[in-house]
Formats: sequence, structure tokens, C-alpha cells
Amino acid sequence: MSAPGRARVAMITGAGRGIGRATAAAFAAEGYAVVIAEVRPGLGRRAERALRKGGAVARFIPTDVARPASVARAVRATLRRFGRLDCLVNNAGVIEVGPLAKCPVARLDRLVAVNLRGPLLAARAALPAMLAEGTGAIVNVASQLGKRGAGGYVIYCATKFGVVGLTEALADELAGTGVRVWAVCPGLVDTQMATHVVGRSARARAGLVRPESVARVIVELATGRRKAASGAAVDVVH
Repeated sequence: MSAPGRARVAMITGAGRGIGRATAAAFAAEGYAVVIAEVRPGLGRRAERALRKGGAVARFIPTDVARPASVARAVRATLRRFGRLDCLVNNAGVIEVGPLAKCPVARLDRLVAVNLRGPLLAARAALPAMLAEGTGAIVNVASQLGKRGAGGYVIYCATKFGVVGLTEALADELAGTGVRVWAVCPGLVDTQMATHVVGRSARARAGLVRPESVARVIVELATGRRKAASGAAVDVVH
């Protein structure tokens, strides 16, 4: 499917801002063609323009990871445009803070659909192409709250624990195929999500993890510069 000498391709969900946008920029700096799989058109187009302005090959593809047809279309469009898919980064995520008993079911369903079902759907869609090539990388963005529970974050924790579990199980399933899978587990990252926890003051945000730090670990895993067994959940806490 892929031709020798062609640029490697990374598809990043939720790449319009935060960790996703930083990751797209980091892959572009490595010479990858970047697919910005983003549900918000304004954010997606701005990210695409910024990367292209810097000389990168980038394409925005509208993608709602909670919808199987949308995910499948995004992967098909990537393969039609670039002929290959070397790395999938499952980054898209949402958060809900507060007691479980007071969370509307619609919001509960949305968290599960985006944070857990989304990575499952995206991996399912991307794997046939990767398996045909006998190589590939899937990096799932989990959280420190995917390793320990915290009151007020019950649904978020459940989804991120699930992401860590799917990473370990999928790595076991893919052993010997050449396709590797990791999770990254950041601490609280300096993104818009963080305002749910620490507010907007500079002092409160001083100890947060930078999106670029998470992006660096993702790219190092995908390129093999960071050695970790397939299935590992890699902490990013500074």
C-alpha cells in the first residue's frame, strides 16, 4: 500500500487544540504528514493552516470519534490521500466534574462515547491498514486518573481506566504483528480542560504539565526513541 520514500502519516484525534494540536505539530516537525481529525471545524481548519504555514503537510478531516461512520470515513480519507497510516493517536476527550448521582445520563453517555468508545472505534478502523503493512503505532491518551480513582471524576476515571485496559489488551492481541500500542498517562495538563480543576489563574496553573511535554512522549514512543513495551501505560508528570 505504501510507497518507498513517502512521508509517514500520523492521524491525531482532537487535534484542534491542547495535547492534540501540540502532538500534530510535533509529528510535523519529524517530517510526518499529519491528519487533524477534529470535530470542531473552526479549530481543525486553524490547526491545518498553522501547520501548512510552517511548511508541514497537513489535512483537516472533520471527525466525531463517537460516531462509527465518521471515524471510518476519516480513516478512508486518510488512506485515499496519503496511501498509508503509520500512527494513530487517540487523543480526543471530554470531562465532567461532579458527583455521579447528579450527572445527567446524556453527559455520562457522551463521556463514555468520546473517551472510551472513540479509541476503540478509531483503532478498529485503522488496524486493517496497519496489519496489512505489518507495522504501525497506536498511542492512546489516558490520564493519571486512569490509574487511580478520584471523587468527582467517577465517569472520567472509568473511561480512562478503560483506555489503559484496552491498551494492554490490544497490545496482547497484536503481539507479533508489528503493530505496537501504548497509553500515555499525563498528570493535569495546561489545557482548557484544566480550568475545570484549577481555574484560570497563572499561579494555579504553574505546576501543570505542558501539552508539548505529552506530545514529545507520544512522538518518542511512535518513532522508537523511547523504549517501552507494547501495552505499557507511560506516565507524563512534568
